[in-house]
Amino acid sequence: MNYFQPSELECRCHCGLSSFDPKMLGILNQAREKLGRPIIINCGCRCLKHNTEVGGAKHSAHLPEPDGFCHAVDIKVFSDITRAQLRDILADLGIRRFEVSPLHLHVDNATYLPTPILASVTFKGYEKVET
Repeated sequence: MNYFQPSELECRCHCGLSSFDPKMLGILNQAREKLGRPIIINCGCRCLKHNTEVGGAKHSAHLPEPDGFCHAVDIKVFSDITRAQLRDILADLGIRRFEVSPLHLHVDNATYLPTPILASVTFKGYEKVET
């Protein structure tokens, strides 16, 4: 079952970029099934221009990579409990790259970036915790 509309994963600047990794989409659908309630995507693919505008990392997994796909999503979280549940579910499904912030949970399956990583983001900056 596919719980996500293509528009949820395309670049928010409306440039039309929507080349999201099918394997990651499968993982998100499995996570949605296990969680038992909707997963809200704040951000999926980003074009280079939009990534720069939002202050994204130079080598962000939200950008299309050599395989042609974007590999990251930022999931809106409403509580620490939901964040922890999602992190556990996604880790069980093989995700090893997480960024935790007060507003979202970033997850990606970018094999071309350092793995595993758990980064905690505060409004004062980043704190990286390698696991």
